Amino acid sequence: MYYHASPFGNTSRLEPRISNHGITLIYFSRKRENVLVYLSNAVEKYCRETGFAFDGIWQKWGPYGFDKEGRLCLEEYYPNALEETYSGVSGYIYSASEIEN
Repeated sequence: MYYHASPFGNTSRLEPRISNHGITLIYFSRKRENVLVYLSNAVEKYCRETGFAFDGIWQKWGPYGFDKEGRLCLEEYYPNALEETYSGVSGYIYSASEIEN
């Protein structure tokens, strides 16, 4: 099983979007819990909530990483990082039994 997180609901077909790498992709994980962190971008959320003007390309950033076994590791890079990044964020998790290239 593959999983994908999105802020958009009622989607019957996932469509590729331009990624941070400038390539059209859809990100999937075989671990459901790993996709949750992609629902929020700490920098983008901060700018929108505070009115800080930013006109560049949004790079995905959040207080997380993965260990050598691929397990999700949430980090408090600064005080209250997790709460500030994910508080009030909602989204949807989609699943697919198989994916096509």
